[in-house]
Amino acid sequence: MDTKYPLYTPKDIFISFCGREATEAERWQGVQSGIIFHKRTGNEFLDLFASMVHHYMNHDPVFYAKKLGVSRVDLSGCLRVLTGVTTDEWLEAYRWVAIRDVLLHTDWSLGEVATKMGYSSVKTFSRAFIERVGIPPSHWRAKYKGMISFSGKYKYLCACFTYCLTYK
Repeated sequence: MDTKYPLYTPKDIFISFCGREATEAERWQGVQSGIIFHKRTGNEFLDLFASMVHHYMNHDPVFYAKKLGVSRVDLSGCLRVLTGVTTDEWLEAYRWVAIRDVLLHTDWSLGEVATKMGYSSVKTFSRAFIERVGIPPSHWRAKYKGMISFSGKYKYLCACFTYCLTYK
């Protein structure tokens, strides 16, 4: 019997790296009141994994496999069934969704962003950002920071950023 699961990418469940208050509707669905970071998927394993990734921001799949008490291969297989991608791909996609959010919605220095997102230095982070997006993170932030409305240009910006992160 083949069970089909809806495939969830980090972009589908990510709300905010810094979190936001749970809405009334989310509380009715069982979300605890307080600050939330992810939409619930209905899959306990994926919800736990997303919460762990947000909490630890570690980009080593072996780290999460050990925390969950499974092998790296089992973790990757499970995530492939639930998301359509491997653990490495999911962690990398999550990192870039979080980077976009942090650059747009915080005043953290690039050093803080680099450290919290798992980069060893600002130089390494900037090099990776330029590779993915085509411009330095400081220029990207200056150009797009404050565009909080999800209409028009910002919606297009998010789509372009997601495309750059997914297909480069």
